[in-house]
Amino acid sequence: METKQSPPYTLTASGISDIGLVRENNEDIWAELPDDCFFILADGMGGHQAGEKAARETVTTMCHLVREKITPILATSSIEEIQKLLSRAICYVNNYIFQMGRQDRELKGMGTTLCCVLFHEAGLIYAHVGDSRIYRFRDDKLVQLTKDHSLLCQLLDQGQLDEKSAQNFTHKHIITKAIGTEPRVEPTVESASLEEGDLYLLCSDGLTDLITHDEIEATIKYALLPSDAALKLVEAANIKGGNDNITVVMVKVENVNSSSYETTTAYETATNRELADLSR
Repeated sequence: METKQSPPYTLTASGISDIGLVRENNEDIWAELPDDCFFILADGMGGHQAGEKAARETVTTMCHLVREKITPILATSSIEEIQKLLSRAICYVNNYIFQMGRQDRELKGMGTTLCCVLFHEAGLIYAHVGDSRIYRFRDDKLVQLTKDHSLLCQLLDQGQLDEKSAQNFTHKHIITKAIGTEPRVEPTVESASLEEGDLYLLCSDGLTDLITHDEIEATIKYALLPSDAALKLVEAANIKGGNDNITVVMVKVENVNSSSYETTTAYETATNRELADLSR
């Protein structure tokens, strides 16, 4: 028998995906499952629209798995148990995308990043593969929750680069993990507490390659609504060149300890509406 979670807070979500000023198609895909407290973003890579295919299939399949396998037990499972289940879902999707790339020559080598958040009554579960990021804005301070799976971060961790030399590193876009490029992947899946007024940001590197941490923080701080912040961040990335697809998803936590729950979404593209329909 399915037990539906009734989270003790209200979530308000806003998302926007923009093709940017240089790319011919948008390989960023995001979606929300408001009734399941789940939000996801993928940034595809691969020629001949294979990146878009990888991102779309990843998002659609993850939404299906969350709805069918995780939501029914969300209210009766600990946050640690759901973390493990979300990790297994990501591993399943990775192998599915990998096999798809092997079976179709036009899709060979395709892959995608992934980042997602799942709200549990005991806190937030967040996961990622690649360099799409998740941030938390709390008490007027922006904190990056995820650490990029990238060559740059790896070299910084190993002490082979310092912060100053990292600014001129010529291989910033090389990622060390992706969905679909290898038969197995180890996602990073973690949890965090929730507080009144928390704002969570999911974004592709089309934003973070152009907009600094301090600029993102200031934009969110002075925006009237999460939807305003999302729009202003995308506009800022385009002003600075818009050399990649730009996707921003904001989720705000309010009325903590309240029994009410509703989600509203602004600036949703037609592609995202189609994805939501597919996953229902």
